[in-house]
Amino acid sequence: MKVSGILLGINITLLLFIWIFTAYNYAGLPEIIPTHFLINREIDGESHKGIIWFLPSIATFIFFILFAITNDPKSPMLTIPDSFRNGETLKLFSFTISIPLLLLFGDTLVETVLITQGKLQALSYMAMFLLSLLFFTLGVWIFVMNKKEKS
Repeated sequence: MKVSGILLGINITLLLFIWIFTAYNYAGLPEIIPTHFLINREIDGESHKGIIWFLPSIATFIFFILFAITNDPKSPMLTIPDSFRNGETLKLFSFTISIPLLLLFGDTLVETVLITQGKLQALSYMAMFLLSLLFFTLGVWIFVMNKKEKS
């Protein structure tokens, strides 16, 4: 099995977890839940609990966009170096970018539920770590793209 297939499996597993976790916990949520957090991780905004479905929906939308770009590496809509215009490299790019993103969405959902259950007072530092991981992953891919383009 190719690495891209394993990464796709991880992405699908994370996406399923996000949906199942949300569905499992939805009924037990109070009518008003925290929906916005400050940089210091404290709650800054609240909304009706139905808004909790927004994160799984956005995660799914982004996943399908990143998955769809792997179907046409020659698309003029992709602004990537020609060296990345092969199926396997594009899949590695798409699937490694979406893992930290899905982890960030999943962590935010889990911590939001834990806050509403009184088990946490604020977001943990995990969200900041995962955001840093996402930016690091993007940075590595930009570096690799630039290096391949010059060679």
